[in-house]
Amino acid sequence: MLETTLVALQDIALERVFDDQGRKNLCAELPGVMEQGFACVPGGMCVSGLGRPVSYEKALAWKVLDDGSGGVHCVCFMFVNWSFV
Repeated sequence: MLETTLVALQDIALERVFDDQGRKNLCAELPGVMEQGFACVPGGMCVSGLGRPVSYEKALAWKVLDDGSGGVHCVCFMFVNWSFV
């Protein structure tokens, strides 16, 4: 869905992926991701790496820990029941 390469994946900013409502939903759930390790983000619209609009039913977000320090390395997302619009 992101329509990108593995190398370019790390350069995709959340501002490019989520629309305004998606960013608001994510900001509301982000404390849960940091505390519990994961959260379910309500469905909405986002944009693929090539700029194509995508709808999704929900997204799961989880934090990935750095194996050296145990700190947060990144946050990952899995979009459920997505489709190009």
